[in-house]
Amino acid sequence: MTPLVLGEYRRLCRHPLAMTLAVLFVLGSLYCALGSQSSASASLAAVRNNIETVAQGCGTALNTPEQKARCLKDVPHDLTVLRQYEVTFTEYGRRAANGQHPVAALTWTTKLATSVPGLVLVVLVAAFFVAGEWSRGSIVARLLYEARLGRLLTAKAVAVWMWMLTLVAVSSAVTATVGVLYARSAFPLPSPGPLGRVLVETATVLLAGAAVLAGAAATAVVLGALLRLPLRTALVGVLLLALVLQTSGLPGVGAWLPGGALSDLVGFGGVDNVWDHIWISTDPSTAPAPLRAVPTLVGIALLWAVLHRRSRTRDLV
Repeated sequence: MTPLVLGEYRRLCRHPLAMTLAVLFVLGSLYCALGSQSSASASLAAVRNNIETVAQGCGTALNTPEQKARCLKDVPHDLTVLRQYEVTFTEYGRRAANGQHPVAALTWTTKLATSVPGLVLVVLVAAFFVAGEWSRGSIVARLLYEARLGRLLTAKAVAVWMWMLTLVAVSSAVTATVGVLYARSAFPLPSPGPLGRVLVETATVLLAGAAVLAGAAATAVVLGALLRLPLRTALVGVLLLALVLQTSGLPGVGAWLPGGALSDLVGFGGVDNVWDHIWISTDPSTAPAPLRAVPTLVGIALLWAVLHRRSRTRDLV
């Protein structure tokens, strides 16, 4: 099985579409990271400047005694509101600063890879890497080498998963390098936290992200094998992703559906506006996220079962 997986992985890495999408993802991830850091740094600097201005503003010589009295009366309320904003922007800045950290950059890129950009990437790659072989007829040669369709498709799913993990690693390295050499000085932000905390958070997100990407790769490969046309597979895959996103906040069941469960599993939060504005569970549940991911795993298993039954009852090519 290992030689088959490695062979499919090498073929995927040399695929022109895969290489193009990889470059776009790396550049897009870097652009989003720098944009997030710039926005967080500017917002935090602005609110801190406003706090200082409000705290000192009542002592100016331009104010009349009545204005000073009114100002002093309003200052506590204004400072309370501004300090609440400062707490929010500080947390936003701490998360944005992940892109400036050699280790925490993995958290940034993993979250982007398990959100809409990365999952669309998985759908497109699987559509042209799997369904494209049926449309071109090259699946015949592949089945001459490995006659068992299940093993071949499993190898393809693992290859897509490995390709995404490689892409996450490369993109994280690029983002971290630019972050350390340029963004830290250009966009001052709070530290992501002590090294121990950063390591735990990164490992948690990376493991959860790897699980999500594995499920996405398996689903996309099954769709490609069932539909057998690249454009049709890409369209159905994107529509399925949109359905997953839209149902993540359904009252009562959203937390148990793929969108809600997987967003909680990776750890998306409302302050991460680069990806969380459309990918967040809005239906809280006390059940652990891994348990709530079980229905999603069952759904993927059923898709594979349908594919296995179809491959036994119809011509393979």
